[in-house]
Amino acid sequence: MARAVPLILAVAVSHATITQAQFLGCRLIDQITLEDCKVLEKLFYETDGFNWRNVRGWLRTNQPCDWYGITCQSSEWPREIIHIDLSGNDLRGTLPGDLAFLTELQSIRIDNSGPGVRQRKLTHQIPNTLGDLEHLEVLLLGNNAFTGTIPPELGNLTNLRELSLGDNELEGSIPQRLGKLTRLQHLDLSGNTLGGSIPDSLRHLTELEHLDLSQNLFHGDLPGWLANLSALKFFDVSKNMFSGTIPEELTQLNQLVWFSLADNNLSGALSLTAATHAANITNCQMGGNLICLPDSPPYANFDQVCSLSPQSSCKACQREDCQSLESMYLETGGVFWLQTDGWLASSDPCNWHGITCSNGVITRITLSENQLTGDLPRSLSSLSGLQVLNLSKNNLRGDVPHEYAGLRELKTLDLSSNELTGILPLQVAALGTKLNQCNLSKNAGICLPDNDMYIALNANPICQLPLRKDCLGYDFVAFNELRAVPGERSVQLVWSTTQSSAGITFVVEQTEPPAILAEVPGRAQAPSNFSFTITDLEPGSYSFQIRQITASGSFRATAPLTVELYADVLEVSTTYPNPFSSEAILEFTSGRQGAVEIHLYDLIGRRVRTLFSGTPALHQPTRIVLETESLPSGTYFIHSFLDSHPVSSEKITRVR
Repeated sequence: MARAVPLILAVAVSHATITQAQFLGCRLIDQITLEDCKVLEKLFYETDGFNWRNVRGWLRTNQPCDWYGITCQSSEWPREIIHIDLSGNDLRGTLPGDLAFLTELQSIRIDNSGPGVRQRKLTHQIPNTLGDLEHLEVLLLGNNAFTGTIPPELGNLTNLRELSLGDNELEGSIPQRLGKLTRLQHLDLSGNTLGGSIPDSLRHLTELEHLDLSQNLFHGDLPGWLANLSALKFFDVSKNMFSGTIPEELTQLNQLVWFSLADNNLSGALSLTAATHAANITNCQMGGNLICLPDSPPYANFDQVCSLSPQSSCKACQREDCQSLESMYLETGGVFWLQTDGWLASSDPCNWHGITCSNGVITRITLSENQLTGDLPRSLSSLSGLQVLNLSKNNLRGDVPHEYAGLRELKTLDLSSNELTGILPLQVAALGTKLNQCNLSKNAGICLPDNDMYIALNANPICQLPLRKDCLGYDFVAFNELRAVPGERSVQLVWSTTQSSAGITFVVEQTEPPAILAEVPGRAQAPSNFSFTITDLEPGSYSFQIRQITASGSFRATAPLTVELYADVLEVSTTYPNPFSSEAILEFTSGRQGAVEIHLYDLIGRRVRTLFSGTPALHQPTRIVLETESLPSGTYFIHSFLDSHPVSSEKITRVR
């Protein structure tokens, strides 16, 4: 039963109008114990309560559970104080450690931020006695001027869900004991001068959703165990001094919507896995570091990732042997390979498809039946530890490089079932006789002459190729010019040679679907110009090549020439995604000179927004990003016009 007390008129006071003489005294206070009242009284006096923004009831009424910012539990005497919320209330001075006597406290919110708040802050150290509040779930002390270190005793608050000490003047390191706060969901230590590394004990905070360590002096590597914090949605360590590379393990944090590593000393190239992961994060920043984004083919779909633009100088793999493999990838049409896992996309080539290493040295390259095209790459000759090279059953052409004779550790060489031509260099033939396995059969025209030098190798066949009297070499010609010129419904192939092409036939071929279109005989005079026109073509993409065939039947084909024929209309792509929430994208290509207009209309036919109006470049895709700012949820229509004539209409839906 509540104690009887004298009737006291309650007066709400909004600002500094109280005088100390008006205080009734804790002995006349109802609802809470005398001891608890004295704690509130001390809090008031030591934080300059007379100048708080809101002092409603404080030291004026005998009902402290109704004082501004105070919440009590139960209705029977004595009532326990469970919440203190004085955020944005202009507290100044020191926070009394006596708050620990309010043993049932569940939350303390004294964050001095908010509109209209004056530059009045709590100072000195955070009381370590707060670590005795075993029921505390929320401790928000941000935007003050606390100094010293973070009390390790806060690690005793095992029921804590939110801890915010941001924007103070704290120094030192993060106490290891904070790793005991296994129920913590929100941790904000930003805007201090904290340093050192992130303590390993924080790996146990597996329920953490918000981690903000920005604007401090943290240094060292970002630990890979951060991937253990699988519930993270907000992660910000910007404006620190972290160094090293970004741990690949962070790609496991698939709940992230905010991810900032900006303004540190991080370096290295983003792996393809990391770039793909980061590109799907709504808010992501990595600027202000030495991190870069490669522009190599595996990254072709990225215009920008986390404020990083692709750079030609950026390589995911910086090892010397990676340069040889990169040249191989680019020279043999790597972007069209059947299997490209890892290629140019990670820092360790030993994890790339078809590559095997021993003690970090590349010993095997096995890329059989992988759609390699182009000339046999000479760059592989620099891989001095290579023991197995298997590029069989591809579409490689040209000569076998004589530099391959330098592969002294080679035991197996299989280049069979390609389109290789020419005389096998004597040095390579000599190497072939010493290999455990060597197969150069089933190629377009590669051969071995039966002269004295090859006979002296005391092997016939060599690499499954017999010595031949008719192996005299083949005089293919080099093209001085080779191009495809699109017409209205035609493509003209143009090529020229600077040497005689007598005895050679140029076969004009379509590559997909394969078809022979024409045979053009070579000419004795030099230089010579040639052309052939393919007509009656429908709009679309076409690929052609020119194959040289010598009198002896050997052949060599050019790289495909791809050309696009456009329709004489306005083509508008389907908007994606649809339905959408944050933004939607559509593209259009105009095949006729004229004014293009694309408008957004609402369901009742009112024009909401003009998405494009003007005369675009012909045959060049134009990308439109429909942003949802100020766009209500609902159904809309996109209408497209060319020279005021309607072309297309599409229904889209915006959802939240």
